[in-house]
Amino acid sequence: MSMDFFNKALEQAKQLQQIAAEAMQKGVEQATPLVKEGVAKAQELQKTIVDQTPHLTAAAQEQANAALQHASAFIATGKTVLEAGSAQAQQHLSIFAEQAQKAADAARSAVHAATAPKEPPNPPA
Repeated sequence: MSMDFFNKALEQAKQLQQIAAEAMQKGVEQATPLVKEGVAKAQELQKTIVDQTPHLTAAAQEQANAALQHASAFIATGKTVLEAGSAQAQQHLSIFAEQAQKAADAARSAVHAATAPKEPPNPPA
């Protein structure tokens, strides 16, 4: 279990949030390239997590799975934004940003859970 993985996951999660926040502030037309970039970043984050999931503790795996689900929702929403008319797209952009936030939070929780010191086993009664 490398620290590289944790740093990479956290970095990707942070980028995801920044991209989504920026997209939210722009009009839909200007947001399009950001949405595409966000979708690509979310896919990278998923790959990072999937590659490491087998090495995670159960608690960390649970968070990792949550991060994967939010990243999937983020990707699906991003694709909807790219296909939707501008009226709907604006509404989807806020979901996009929300999912980025959730994916990033879950990725952070997974890293914290994975790096937390192991509980000492209970001494026999």
